[in-house]
Amino acid sequence: ESQLVYNGPQSSIDCVALLNEEHWVTAGEDGHLAVWGVHKKKPLALKSHGIDAINEDPNWISAITTLHNTDTVITGSRDGHIRVWQVGENFRSIKEVHKIQVSGFVNSLAISSCGKYIVAGLGQEHRLGRWWRDKNGKNKLAIITVPDSS
Repeated sequence: ESQLVYNGPQSSIDCVALLNEEHWVTAGEDGHLAVWGVHKKKPLALKSHGIDAINEDPNWISAITTLHNTDTVITGSRDGHIRVWQVGENFRSIKEVHKIQVSGFVNSLAISSCGKYIVAGLGQEHRLGRWWRDKNGKNKLAIITVPDSS
């Protein structure tokens, strides 16, 4: 019996989502978005969710989802945006293709099986603690139509 140990970012990995049977994505407190494969112990691609303009810390990615068996990844943070990403050829790159404005912390994400709708759990506070508070945000569920790629 053996196991593979994957060497990820130095900070915590808070979110994991499956892309297909051999690839997945992770995200975490240091703002990383990483694409992984079963044959490599290190990420195939790394991207940052952005930097907080106030304190210059990375935007902690608190929610992630994927449209299974496609190249679509969706992330959420406390920066007021849900980002839609496209994984590149051979899973070696990732690029932002859409940015959707929301109010509050993005604490959970899901995408419909048809890929047309994003469901986002939004709140005034981060889902893992009460470090920050966005008084403009509302604790709610938002259903968002996915923008066309064209």
